[in-house]
Amino acid sequence: MASVAIILGSVRPGRAGDQVVRWIEDQARQVEGVQTVFFDLRDYDLPPFAEEMPPSMKAPELAEAVRLRANLEANDAVVFVTPEYNNSIPGVLKNAIDYVPPASLKDKAVGLVGYSWHGGVAALGHLREIIATLGAAIAEQQVSINLGSDFQDGVFAPSEELGVQIRELLASLA
Repeated sequence: MASVAIILGSVRPGRAGDQVVRWIEDQARQVEGVQTVFFDLRDYDLPPFAEEMPPSMKAPELAEAVRLRANLEANDAVVFVTPEYNNSIPGVLKNAIDYVPPASLKDKAVGLVGYSWHGGVAALGHLREIIATLGAAIAEQQVSINLGSDFQDGVFAPSEELGVQIRELLASLA
């Protein structure tokens, strides 16, 4: 059984990402050989990255950074779920990734899911570049969720097509 960590890249109150993560967890139950575990960046007290050495030279020793690294390394794959803020990823997600030594994601299967009024496409492009720098094995397929067409009155109402996409992504990570 492949263990897939889901990391939500937003800590904003009222974030749509909570609904997206619950949907991914539900869809994962339909994929044989996949189990998920959710890690919420709200649960990590990571100050702006200011270590003396970059993580590529020395793993950060801050307790919360060590916990994040251990949680990532304990899973076979990772799905990053990100909203799009100002054509990119949220600062909290970038900051968390800055604490991750490249070895933690080297060759690890990674999937990307984005959401915004434009499907999170710009954020997913930036996240792909950032994660690629760490040597992760990023799935070519990504899932783009539109806040206009995939949400009805603030409630996530994904199409079956989105369900197929996320199940295929999860299966490819396993």
